[in-house]
Amino acid sequence: MVYAFRYTACLGISYLLCILSYGFASTGELADPTGALSITLPAGSPSAPSYSVASSGLKGEAVFRGQVKLAAGNDITFHRVPDLLDPTKTSAPFSQGMLATQQARATAVLDGNKSLLQVNLTFPGSGYQLFPPKVFVDLPTDGNDSAVNYQLALVVAEINASMGQITTLTVEDPGKGYVTPPGIKIEGGAHFIRCAERESAEEGKFYLITANTGDVLTLSNPFGDDLSQVFKAESLVEIFEAWTLGSLFGYDSSLLQDGNSSVADYVYLLKPPNEQNGTTDDYRPYFHDGTSWKEVGGNGSDASETVIYPDESFMIARRSNTVLDLVLSGTALTQNTFVQIPQQGKRFLMNNPFGIDMMLSDLISSDNIDNNVSNGSKWLAATAQESADNVELLHQGVWSTYWHDGTNKDVTVKARISARAGTGIAGSISLQDLSMNSAVITGMTNPAAGSNVTVTAAGHGLRNGFTIKVSGARGRKTDPSKNQVDQDGNIVGVGTGLIINSAANGYFEVTNVTTDTFELKGKSGNCDFLSEGTAKWTTGTPGAGYSSDAFVSFVGGGGSGAMGIAKVQNGSISSIIITSPGSGYSGAPKVKVHSGGWRKLGAGRAPFNDVLIPAGAGILLVRKHPSGVSSTLAIRNPIKLD
Repeated sequence: MVYAFRYTACLGISYLLCILSYGFASTGELADPTGALSITLPAGSPSAPSYSVASSGLKGEAVFRGQVKLAAGNDITFHRVPDLLDPTKTSAPFSQGMLATQQARATAVLDGNKSLLQVNLTFPGSGYQLFPPKVFVDLPTDGNDSAVNYQLALVVAEINASMGQITTLTVEDPGKGYVTPPGIKIEGGAHFIRCAERESAEEGKFYLITANTGDVLTLSNPFGDDLSQVFKAESLVEIFEAWTLGSLFGYDSSLLQDGNSSVADYVYLLKPPNEQNGTTDDYRPYFHDGTSWKEVGGNGSDASETVIYPDESFMIARRSNTVLDLVLSGTALTQNTFVQIPQQGKRFLMNNPFGIDMMLSDLISSDNIDNNVSNGSKWLAATAQESADNVELLHQGVWSTYWHDGTNKDVTVKARISARAGTGIAGSISLQDLSMNSAVITGMTNPAAGSNVTVTAAGHGLRNGFTIKVSGARGRKTDPSKNQVDQDGNIVGVGTGLIINSAANGYFEVTNVTTDTFELKGKSGNCDFLSEGTAKWTTGTPGAGYSSDAFVSFVGGGGSGAMGIAKVQNGSISSIIITSPGSGYSGAPKVKVHSGGWRKLGAGRAPFNDVLIPAGAGILLVRKHPSGVSSTLAIRNPIKLD
């Protein structure tokens, strides 16, 4: 597998996409999450294809990020904003209909002077309403003087509003400096909206936009969610353009093998639950005929605009006798999200949404699992695989089936453990590199910028290199000279300054540790500490509700191979046993405490405490719950601190 990493915006990590079936991905750094994988599709033939499961995630960066005004029914209303040219007027944040169209496409033709001669419309799109879409032309690749040999071309569109299509593309400025025909992108396309409010329990839920005015979006809401609770007033949302078969794999030609339906590669999408019958007919195959995407056995119409959902995976059947290295691009989530689980007897082919390796217990956590058959909205656990809901993963061309036996399903508080860089031989993890404690802070200094806050907590037991969470610290606000000040910044007497939350609340690495004190690395003070008994530090919690020992894994930190067992006593984690110290942990790994209870079909009675799901892997959820209903289950991003 090939890896390539880069950061983009604060709410997304761009990655070259990933897939599962021919080798588990190496675990990446959790402190600096990565998600860049390319895939190799093994050779196959029309009679014996090779099968892989892939996922595309979100497409690019958010095209809009803003706050909701209100939600009612399936409509979301947004604030109008002052017009930049005339602040007495307000402007709508969206162009009517533009977020729920089929996107038009065009190609450029150059003249002999490195300028645009014309732009040919290859697909007129549909759904364009009041306003013509903007046309974006790639930058010139030659020249450096805008007066002589470098100028961006300008193209404008005209539409037939009754047909919802573009009728004409006019080159108003041919530009200069085009050595090769530039790419042409026309505004429009299908879009999804996602709740991005980090403090919301609904964070990560997304919906397809079916229509929009200038300030109102109408959403597809198949589960009948109360959108006024998902998108509360002033909550933050993001809008992303949707992937389609054409935009992901190519329109006029494909990344896969083209041809007729007898020889071309197939891309399978799982049908909606109401069209499934529990057989191979549940998958709808598509192929590229060299001109456009078609449905196998369909009526021959163009299927290039078929939408691929962000949480949806697809199967690729390689029918060519050559190996293909396939690279797809997308955006990995850094927020929490949700997984859709179908009703009884149905299936859902989903992806690993975060672009990093995760465990099955991260995907379906203990608070989403129940063995009560009357609770149809939860994932059903059972001793027997035939009675439980199943998860299927494809590896080296073979589907493996897993189910949960109910172990630790009643965890009420998840255990959390902190680790520092490995201090054992070759950077291995030892017990002294783990901490799961908390205590009251009795003192905190208020140093100037460039010096560290010193914390007093008698007998804290910490060591250099641990990351702790400080909470509840308050003090009287000070200015840069450390004089106490009021709310207006005026200097006041000691003991009368404005009481504020300390800037030392949060996550910090500890350094310069003594028996009763430690420093917060890189953190200066902003207030004189108040010893109220509310400030505390913590490196974890033993949890509550555990019925059996739990499995411990260590992810990131530059190392690999460390594993352990969390021993349970009276429902909480009482101690950790390092079963494998691993090596190479030059940084602090993320410690994951897994509930266990996952079993593999064909492995006898041996429990699989947990199962690694590689970055971007496809996952088939098979619902056997006798009273199971369609619902959504929350998934916490494994890289986020608790």
